[in-house]
Amino acid sequence: MTLRVLELAENEAIDAACWYENKCDGLGVDFLSRYESILTAIEADPHRFPLLETLTTERNIRRCVMKRFPYYVVYELLDSETVVLAVAHSHRRPNYWQRRRTR
Repeated sequence: MTLRVLELAENEAIDAACWYENKCDGLGVDFLSRYESILTAIEADPHRFPLLETLTTERNIRRCVMKRFPYYVVYELLDSETVVLAVAHSHRRPNYWQRRRTR
């Protein structure tokens, strides 16, 4: 199964990394490193992380919480691919990314 990252999600990761890097040298680099590790883990085993049970939808949407940072990576499992929908802050705008579509 292939992994695809929506441009909006990639931009969210970059924006967060820039913010952290401006706060402390190397922190943004650490954020991106953890983000890349999560993408690798999702690609290797997309069923590893839990379903988002707070959603009232039949979409197969899951999330992986980032260690050290208050962010999580939201992704959707489809028949032929796994699509990263968002890199979301866990304390801001809950479920804002729900309208993002993979097709």
